[in-house]
Amino acid sequence: MTEFVTGCTHFGHANIIKLANRPFADVDEMDRALIANWNAVVGAKDTVYHLGDFAFRGGPGEEYLKRLNGRIIRLQGNHDPNGWGRDYMRVKCNKTRAVLFHYPIEEWDGWFRGAVHLHCHTHSPNFVSGVRRGNVGVDATGFSPLKLEEAVARLAQ
Repeated sequence: MTEFVTGCTHFGHANIIKLANRPFADVDEMDRALIANWNAVVGAKDTVYHLGDFAFRGGPGEEYLKRLNGRIIRLQGNHDPNGWGRDYMRVKCNKTRAVLFHYPIEEWDGWFRGAVHLHCHTHSPNFVSGVRRGNVGVDATGFSPLKLEEAVARLAQ
């Protein structure tokens, strides 16, 4: 069982292609690619922490969930319906604590003890967004979930 992180998939959101400069002709192509990329790396027994903005304006989120592998732990994004997921989470990976939150924040629980922070929201193509802070939105991870272990290792160096 492997743990993954991702966020800002924006399933069903046609305008995100232009807003985030995504390399897709239309929303159907984007959705198919995101689902295929997800299922190519995530197995049925894996866990995926999705850091919010799952589907456009809540859209048919449940329909997309049915098509994705793994157990999905949902965090709340600004485009998700109220109550979609948790606001904030702390996890541990190889002795390093990670704080998961939709938005990038300047300082987080465990900052002074070496904890890292994983977020999305910005639609930046860059993974590193600050000291020990990483953007795991699909725009920064090749439109695919990223192994939690890899994300933490890249930031904890």
